Amino acid sequence: MVTNKETTVKISKWLIEEIDDFINNSRKNKSDFPSKRNFIDRAVIKLLEAQGADLK
Repeated sequence: MVTNKETTVKISKWLIEEIDDFINNSRKNKSDFPSKRNFIDRAVIKLLEAQGADLK
């Protein structure tokens, strides 16, 4: 039985490179976003909240 509720999502190579560039642009970004996965998770949560989704 699978108990992991996470889903793997493929993103474009271009977007991965843009995220890498943004994270590596400054020390602040590196501490705010320790990984690409963290960056994407936070971006999606922010987008859903802006669209009125109740994530609580």
